[in-house]
Amino acid sequence: MKDRVFRDPVHGLIELCGEDRPLSAVLETRAFQRLRRIKQMGFAWLVYPGAEHSRFGHALGAFHIAHRVAQELGLAPEIARHVKLAALLHDIGHGPFSHAWEHVFPSSDHERWGSRIVTEPGELRDALSALAPELPAVLASFWDKRYRPGFARKLVSSQLDVDRLDYLLRDGHYSGAGYATFDLDWILHALRIESIRSGPDPSDLVVDYRRGMYAVEQYLFARSYMYAQVYHHKTVRAAEWMFIKLMQRFGQLAREDREPRGLAAAARMSRGVELPIEEYLWLDDIAVMSALDRWAGQGPDGAGEAAEDSILRDLAARLVNRRLFKTIDLGDEPGIIDRIQPQVIELAEARFGSAARYYYQLDNARQVGYLAEADEELHVVDHPRYGTVTLGRLLEDMPLGQPTSTVRLVCAPELLAGLSPIAESALSRLRGRR
Repeated sequence: MKDRVFRDPVHGLIELCGEDRPLSAVLETRAFQRLRRIKQMGFAWLVYPGAEHSRFGHALGAFHIAHRVAQELGLAPEIARHVKLAALLHDIGHGPFSHAWEHVFPSSDHERWGSRIVTEPGELRDALSALAPELPAVLASFWDKRYRPGFARKLVSSQLDVDRLDYLLRDGHYSGAGYATFDLDWILHALRIESIRSGPDPSDLVVDYRRGMYAVEQYLFARSYMYAQVYHHKTVRAAEWMFIKLMQRFGQLAREDREPRGLAAAARMSRGVELPIEEYLWLDDIAVMSALDRWAGQGPDGAGEAAEDSILRDLAARLVNRRLFKTIDLGDEPGIIDRIQPQVIELAEARFGSAARYYYQLDNARQVGYLAEADEELHVVDHPRYGTVTLGRLLEDMPLGQPTSTVRLVCAPELLAGLSPIAESALSRLRGRR
């Protein structure tokens, strides 16, 4: 098997050579090649023209950082291979348009699908088993958080992992946003493995405060800014909500056996059918956008096969033609959703009747740059005041340490004129109570 070398705009050369050369077999599987057809940033390309990159490139980038981390920490060869493969395959289960898809199909989260794809009979499982028979089960243990030692799992999924380290740099590069800048080299230099607890798994991933805390803070600020300015950009969120509403309508039609042709697998999922792996792998961004074109009546002959359902047809036409919903920023005033929602519903029903719920959304976009589950928490050692302390505790003292919530009203443009004064009135009343 030959060495594989990829020229990457973020990391330079990404190589699978030496002991990593056999991992190339994983790249050639249909499941991995499918990642080329899933955009890394969902609908962000509607706002940032350069944000067309795929999860294929991101997977390679995460692998590359995992390789560097394994060398920096001096991981045992077996653990290093597990970490690198887990990084390479961490997104293998993503559906079309990623997190928006999971909102429509909550039981279809990418970790659950990832575990199925690597463990159930198929091309990828065969490729992994050829490398080592235990690998499919080992990789599944990363997703269900059973892998030991725990520090290795945190390298792949934690508050500071190879996934986030790559996607921030990569998304910043392709979007053109200047917010995702941090010193990757110094962060890797500051990572250590230390015993910080008693029990059967005492070792954990830690950051040396004196060596690398400034670089880590830079990374955390970059993540917060990217969420605020890019991932949760008002137009990106509007497009995502349009897609969610559209697919929710499709799901309703599927449950009534009235769905249009084009996404048979999604229709079966809407009915609660457990898809086989091979059928799920046909779902990607291209398949979905082709269906949306058809439903909007925009086939190659100018007519297409427009959806009979007027709501689905209308939402598809708006999205493919970039006639997006508009947004009204409601800030973070407590109680604003409860105050404004009845009037929003009334106005939407007056305009769209029984279809009203498909044409508005009160969006609560949390800036999750600092949020971490308990098992994803990172420890900081050699702190001059606390000694050993969690990163979450230190974030409480940072200027942007508290996650904020931005509430927006996302709605069809037809509702904008009527909703703007309602939103302003609600905000004025809430502020007047202070």
